[in-house]
Amino acid sequence: MLKQKLKKALLGSGRRGRRIPFGLYRGLTLSIDPASEMGLWLGSYEAETTPWLRKAGTRARSMVDVGSGYGEMTAWALHQPNMEQVLAYDSKAQRWTIFRENMRLNGFADDSRLKSFEGYFLGNKEDSDSLELLESMPEPILFKIDIDGGEEVVLNNMRPLLDSRRCLLLVETHSEPLDAACGNILRSAGYHVQSIGPAWWRSFLSERRPIGFNQWIAAERPVRPVVDRMI
Repeated sequence: MLKQKLKKALLGSGRRGRRIPFGLYRGLTLSIDPASEMGLWLGSYEAETTPWLRKAGTRARSMVDVGSGYGEMTAWALHQPNMEQVLAYDSKAQRWTIFRENMRLNGFADDSRLKSFEGYFLGNKEDSDSLELLESMPEPILFKIDIDGGEEVVLNNMRPLLDSRRCLLLVETHSEPLDAACGNILRSAGYHVQSIGPAWWRSFLSERRPIGFNQWIAAERPVRPVVDRMI
């Protein structure tokens, strides 16, 4: 009860646009309900990935948000100074109303850089064209993939892209077998794989996820040095 009273005193109640003061989304205005999304306002939501994403965001020239949810990561990507193109995918229709509101709140509602794909995820059978679209996106391409179990399917579908383009990837996994399978796909494509697990302080500030296993794979293909040859 005390926790709920503090949330209400700080931010009020109900879902509405609130400016984020902390964390990865600092400076953005997001439609959040403090009762269930206080971590976004505090900057603690998936904060384990923040350092990696901040570095990737300064380098990436395009971004693909697979499992875009309410669009906070999409809005963050569009806010990056070097970002030229952003694709957003989500298969759950009920999320798109808030997604569009978050784009409007941040001035991205009519942004020509953004293309959204409602009702399916990257590379599934209804999506026949966007893999070809990705072949023309400026590099490096940053991928965030979080679709609650389908990450291995997406990585397999985009394997030719992994082989041919310069990609930075953050993949969220929710089981040990899935984590191992996704890591193996990326390693076999020549990517350096880094595991990001829950922070030690999650025992005090948990995110109350319905799935027990939760961590991330950050991956990048090492850049091969150019060697001048004497003829």
